[in-house]
Amino acid sequence: MLDFAVYARFFLAMPLIFMAEVVAGPRLRAAGLHFVEGNFVRPEDLPAVETAIVRASRRREALLPEIIMLGIALVGAWHSAEILSMTTATWSYTVVEGETELLLAGLWYRFVAVPILQFFMYRWLWRLLIWTLFLRDLSRLNLNLVATHPDRAGGLGFLGGAHLSLAIFAFAFSCVLSAHVAFQVYFEAVPIETFKILFLVYLVLMELICLGPLLIFAPLLAQARRQGLRQYSILADSYNRAFEQKWVTGQTSPDEPLLGSADIQSLADLGNSFGVIREMRLFPFSQQQILQIAVIASLPGLPLIFLVMPVGELLSLLAGALL
Repeated sequence: MLDFAVYARFFLAMPLIFMAEVVAGPRLRAAGLHFVEGNFVRPEDLPAVETAIVRASRRREALLPEIIMLGIALVGAWHSAEILSMTTATWSYTVVEGETELLLAGLWYRFVAVPILQFFMYRWLWRLLIWTLFLRDLSRLNLNLVATHPDRAGGLGFLGGAHLSLAIFAFAFSCVLSAHVAFQVYFEAVPIETFKILFLVYLVLMELICLGPLLIFAPLLAQARRQGLRQYSILADSYNRAFEQKWVTGQTSPDEPLLGSADIQSLADLGNSFGVIREMRLFPFSQQQILQIAVIASLPGLPLIFLVMPVGELLSLLAGALL
């Protein structure tokens, strides 16, 4: 049995999806609590946050969505098996007088193993949707954002770090995709260049799944940036005029010497704060986090290089690039 995709589904993707309960789940819950613990929610909005939490819990515990997801998983597994059964005989079915018949392994794979994997995948997508709706509810509040926060995201930079944990799904699904491509390239001699667009679309899709929900806060961050620039511009103008009158134009007689004066440090601090606001991002994640997700999603595809390039040639190419 050399069906790489099957191994990838049940020895890599399935354990990683279960591992997400330990990795991604607690990170997202901690991020939700941080809105209150970090004083982003004003006291008058606390009842609205409690309502949003109850609504999210009710959606998470609802039975009907899980029944629907299980039905979709069963139908999807049956349909995919029908498509695959149109080819030659494999480990899961045999061909008898031109018609395919499922073997016992095929029955298990078709109606048990694949539906279970797809069900847990759909359930995590449903939970991500619940989380996204929760963030939408929070974004409608008058959040107490700090334009001068050093994370350049009004203080919401912790969300980008929490969502980085979702890259475990990008890695898991990439294992299955890469294994399927490896099977096509190795056994059916399909040119690897055929899958170039597929991998690019996959990377974009994973970026949207992992970081897309955070785009909800773009209007709030844009508003905080505009307000911060306006307020600090007024403050800087007032302070700079007073500084020039005291130390430059000599309209006032300072009692202390310029050397070591706190006025100089205050002027520098004000300039730094204004610079932080100007560099403020419209999204609560960084370019580095975008790159990290892309790298994690691409890692399972790296072994495909060995299918189209001998190891010796690859090592010679790397040595030539480094030396």
